[in-house]
Amino acid sequence: MKIRYFVILVLFSQIFCTKDKDNTQELLATAVIADLVTSPFTRITPKPGTFTTQVDHGATPYTYTATFDPKCSGTEGNVNFYFFRKTVAANNKKLLINFMGGGACWDNANCFGSNTVTYFNQLNVIPDFALDLIFKGVIDQSVAENPFRDYDIIFVPYCTGDLHIGSKDKTYTSGTIKHHGYDNVISVLKFIQSSYPQLDRVFVTGQSAGGYGAILNYPIIRETVTTIDSGAQVRMLSDASNAVVPTAAYALSSPAFFPLLESSWGVETNGIGSGTGFSSSNLPIWVNGISANYTTGSSPSINDFFKKVATEYPGDVLGQYTALFDGNQRFFYHTMGQINKINNSALTYSNATTSDPYQVGKSYSVIYGDSDGSSVPDGSSSSSNDYTTCDWSKQAVSKMKDAATKTNYRYYIGPGDIHTITTYNDMYSLNSGGVNFATWLNTLANGVSPPANVQCNDSSGSCVNTNLFNSTINGNLGKATSDESYSLNPKQDIYTTCGGVAGIGL
Repeated sequence: MKIRYFVILVLFSQIFCTKDKDNTQELLATAVIADLVTSPFTRITPKPGTFTTQVDHGATPYTYTATFDPKCSGTEGNVNFYFFRKTVAANNKKLLINFMGGGACWDNANCFGSNTVTYFNQLNVIPDFALDLIFKGVIDQSVAENPFRDYDIIFVPYCTGDLHIGSKDKTYTSGTIKHHGYDNVISVLKFIQSSYPQLDRVFVTGQSAGGYGAILNYPIIRETVTTIDSGAQVRMLSDASNAVVPTAAYALSSPAFFPLLESSWGVETNGIGSGTGFSSSNLPIWVNGISANYTTGSSPSINDFFKKVATEYPGDVLGQYTALFDGNQRFFYHTMGQINKINNSALTYSNATTSDPYQVGKSYSVIYGDSDGSSVPDGSSSSSNDYTTCDWSKQAVSKMKDAATKTNYRYYIGPGDIHTITTYNDMYSLNSGGVNFATWLNTLANGVSPPANVQCNDSSGSCVNTNLFNSTINGNLGKATSDESYSLNPKQDIYTTCGGVAGIGL
């Protein structure tokens, strides 16, 4: 566990802040030290072009077209988009498509600032071999238990801050961000068309922002794959991407989050997809219930999107994973609330930092807090829609159980507060409710029938005793906790704070 965080600290320490010269030198020094490392991945740099595939869903089959221009956000060290391919066998018919995570930005308050940027914006600074060093789990084909050991891999980096779904140059007060994640995805699909004349099995996954990329782009990936080979089996897992977000019904006259997909990222009127009955959209209009103005409509949500996609493709299997107290998702939920307060003049934006009260030498944004979620207010079992820890967990559980009304959807709720699991080898030892995650994932990806839904339980405190961030407070208590719960006398874990099973909805 400690090695995992050391590597991330060295190479991805700036995932929530802009690049400075000192950090660039540190990254380059790391590259020199490991210069002899050879990556098994091949870098592919796509050029602008036109993509077409057939869409056979809806009233009438039609040709889907998208003119794409792949690129990163445009900030220094984050200009050029490229992706990676690993082949394990000639003429392989099995393919894993993995979307990288790395936060998101949708407002001047979190797209800029040395301490307030909340998306990965340094793709061109990270050496290629880092892919093989940092990303393990489903990517590590040396592990016998890996469900994708014999799959080719397409790894889709993330550098646009838009959950892999945007196609817009957005001008904010402090500058312009090129949100062209969907252009990048389409360029990857064009490559797959030319490189895989046959496909038997395709599994789509992604972590954090990449998990949203996996589900939001699943319909177009699925249509592309089945145009290549109509008999291909296509399935997916969204890792740590639960989309507990503000809605129009929240207090403070807070703007809902989903309309920002259009106003900031251009997924609808500024989109690049065209087909029968629609144009200029990045949304899968052929999926029943997903209209051209879905994100600005009455009740858009990832939960609703999952259900609609599951209904459209009843023969596919769709899955979601989260840790019950996922710290980074709690951080982003709280950040959304803070940005809404800034835009409602209830909070003044600040680029300042504050010191972690329990970890010497650590500091973080004074307005957004610690990205591990420890500084997010606890709330309680009765709190709702208030951007707190307990509220996030309650909503995440509720949404997953609601989506599970679809017979081809499955969830795995793990213990602890670690953010994401599928690109760490911890996935092979993780257990929840007596079920090993890697075994569950293998059944989800390759089984004849979907696995059962899984959730941690209160036996021996299994929801908070394992899968923990390597923080001072978690280490001292031996359980998932927060600054607020840790300050109590006696100190308390967040499962107890939130009311356990009854308070969270397990």
